[in-house]
Amino acid sequence: MKLRPRLTYANVVATLALVLAIGGGTVYAASKLGKNTVTSKAIKKGAVKTSDLAKNAVNGSKVKDGTIEEGDLAAALVSKLQADVTGSASGGPATGLTTNTFNPLPLTGTTTFTPQAGDVSAIAAEAKFSIATTNALNECSPDVAVFVNGEQTRIFISPETGTNSTTLVQSPGRDATGPFGLVDPGTPLTITAQVRGDTDCTPATQLDRLEVRIVQIR
Repeated sequence: MKLRPRLTYANVVATLALVLAIGGGTVYAASKLGKNTVTSKAIKKGAVKTSDLAKNAVNGSKVKDGTIEEGDLAAALVSKLQADVTGSASGGPATGLTTNTFNPLPLTGTTTFTPQAGDVSAIAAEAKFSIATTNALNECSPDVAVFVNGEQTRIFISPETGTNSTTLVQSPGRDATGPFGLVDPGTPLTITAQVRGDTDCTPATQLDRLEVRIVQIR
């Protein structure tokens, strides 16, 4: 005797349950996801594409500081950034650098500048020294400090080429600092400088020249 399959209510329910378990249940679960329930762990690495992001979805607060480089910017944007030298001053020569005390170094040129709102102001300085030591066991190391409105800045220039030579050698020194005027734009700022000697330096040691530049970036 042959057994003929019969379509019963139980058969239909069982089949429907199987279909839902295999495929339809996934759709159901996705439709029932609550707000803020998908976390980073649930997203496959590299799965989020540019096309998945809404327009203007990424702003400055979402970008890690210091990660954007010139190559990431459009050429037109980079070309809009302009750096202008708005002031120039110089000082020296200065001799008698045989004592460990600071003395004023007169500057000629533009020493006062007024940062403008929307600009970034900075100061760059470069010096050249002629140095010789009285004792080959010790270095002769004079230095120059730059001040703004009487307050010492981070510019502190010493000879970059350390030497124990008892005869004169020339050595450069460079430094820069900024920004200025971001908090109080429109406030005049005046640059001054001081030079200090070293007891290990010979009387022939001197600061040959100091050049200071005021730079403003728009």
